[in-house]
Amino acid sequence: MLLAASPVFAGGFYAPYQSATANATALAGATAGTGDPSGLFFNPAANASLQGHQVYIDAKAFLPDLSLNATTATGPGPTPVPNSATDLAGDAFAPNVYASFSITDKLKLGLAFSGPFAAEIDADPTWSGRYQLTKTDIKTYAGTVSLAYQLTQTLAVGGGVTVEYFDGVFERVEFVGFDGIGYLEGDDVELGFNAGLIWTPHDGTTIGLAYRSQMDHDFSGMAGIRGNALFDRTAGYDLTMPQIVSLGIRQELHDGWTLLGEIEWQDFSTFTGFDIALGPSTIDPVNRQDVRPQDWNDSWIFAIGAEYRPNEKSTWRFGVQYDTAVSDGGGNTLSPDADRIMVGFGYERMVNDHFKWSAFYAHVFYDDAQISVTNGQGTLIGSMETDLDMFGVSGTFTW
Repeated sequence: MLLAASPVFAGGFYAPYQSATANATALAGATAGTGDPSGLFFNPAANASLQGHQVYIDAKAFLPDLSLNATTATGPGPTPVPNSATDLAGDAFAPNVYASFSITDKLKLGLAFSGPFAAEIDADPTWSGRYQLTKTDIKTYAGTVSLAYQLTQTLAVGGGVTVEYFDGVFERVEFVGFDGIGYLEGDDVELGFNAGLIWTPHDGTTIGLAYRSQMDHDFSGMAGIRGNALFDRTAGYDLTMPQIVSLGIRQELHDGWTLLGEIEWQDFSTFTGFDIALGPSTIDPVNRQDVRPQDWNDSWIFAIGAEYRPNEKSTWRFGVQYDTAVSDGGGNTLSPDADRIMVGFGYERMVNDHFKWSAFYAHVFYDDAQISVTNGQGTLIGSMETDLDMFGVSGTFTW
């Protein structure tokens, strides 16, 4: 038996909700700029038009309601597995920091600290799907340094280098003559880059185009059974973070209104699964390999929104987004996903020339995700129901 809990995700693991300002519009228009340094997450050219030095800080809360209802469940051992449901996710908190510094009137330095890929699932270890999944904990910490330059009155370009730390912990129940908590954990640091441009063909129209590079993480860590050193062994596997291309537009209308739009492509079809190399353990002193193929689709985001400025100090934001699934469930490992719709709104207040704050609320409506998994760990058939609330605040300091 291969003693490694396979990495499993509740759908794609890209987390684009890295700006309280952009979340208010469901990311609509984000690649064309957000009016503050948080636009750097979406486009490294976004700060070319920002004045002076600016630091943006936000804090966001994510409140998921995620449950899995099993209709058929079996395990690898002799113990019967009754069908049951379980809650799979807990609340989360995520801050972001972005900064823009004017080197000259045309050249700007950008700094961004974000967590672009994340997933967290924590299930009851006695639930009926425990042989497929009890825990997924993915965290990324990314730091980006970028430069933006105003080439002409209508065109700005930007590019940056990203250092990304990725940490993953995955668990499920393994039957090894007894039920134990099988785990796989590892981490890695990888370099990537991003590039973008912002074009203003005429007053009132802004178009942004951005690219985020693929990152190929080479994880090293450990696998085994929790609390039993006889099963501990080294483990390594590769995981590809997708390249991403986005296009955003901001179109000023009349009476303080601005129309926003966004299209984003995420290259998740490059993710073909897991090929886990396992070293020898005390109880199994040979090298092993665990291959878990996946068939994921590219994902698309489409968003429209609006901003309304009744006066120079206040801005209201609204938006709706449609996000396509990367997978409809897998036959080799648990990877359910579903199409979703996000609705957001928010408010921004300019206190003075040196400080402004904003707040937002958003809700994500998910279609039910169907699950059909059959492998050496048994069978799990069921559906996953998901909803997500998020809210947050931000502050931007200018000098």
